[in-house]
Amino acid sequence: MSLKKLLGLEDFSLTDREIIQRINEAHQKQLLEVEFSSSNRKVTIRLSQVNPIGLTRGHFDYWTAR
Repeated sequence: MSLKKLLGLEDFSLTDREIIQRINEAHQKQLLEVEFSSSNRKVTIRLSQVNPIGLTRGHFDYWTAR
């Protein structure tokens, strides 16, 4: 299953890399959610308070290779 499908973003013109970057930036800013919006749709992803450092490290190529 792709990252975009998992998050409900298959209609958006974002790459997996861009999605991960936006999520990482939100974690760094200690935001509780990330919002992706287009003219047709809005998707809000709630973030946990788990420290993401190390969770995606080493797996970034996994998400971008799909």
